Amino acid sequence: MNRLDTLAALDTASFSALLPFACAQRESADELDDMLRETRLAMKVLAAPSDAQEDPAPILLRLEAKLDLALEVSLRNRHTERPPLTPCRVGLEALSWSQAAPLKAGDAVLLTLYPNPDSALRLALPGVVTRCARAADGHYNLVADIREGLGEITRPMWEKWVFRRHRRAIVDR
Repeated sequence: MNRLDTLAALDTASFSALLPFACAQRESADELDDMLRETRLAMKVLAAPSDAQEDPAPILLRLEAKLDLALEVSLRNRHTERPPLTPCRVGLEALSWSQAAPLKAGDAVLLTLYPNPDSALRLALPGVVTRCARAADGHYNLVADIREGLGEITRPMWEKWVFRRHRRAIVDR
């Protein structure tokens, strides 16, 4: 059975994927502020309109490719360690994932998610564990509420990105 299929269902629109993902105890307030600032900027990239013109100008495509390369080189130098690919279900208000160690409901965690396995673009989301259940394979399926970490600025961009991925997952079925 696919481990993505064993993840806890979420109450809102969501998508499932195998993504670089890590869960850790929350960082210090200063480190968390820096990570959340970086997440807000990353969400601007992820939520940006993706509708391409039928025949975009070659110079614009070349410029975008150069910017993508500069961003990736910069991020790879900054984030040299990447977490392993992990089964995840990403929703509007919560994340579900599988890991080897259990956590308790109410634990404050920092979730680090790379939206694309091939990119160094990283999102840091504070969360609170709401569920932990042992799966048949011996791992633990967890759910964390992330609403606290999505501020007024980040929430609309997060919703746009999750809905976009949710729609794409429906089309891909």
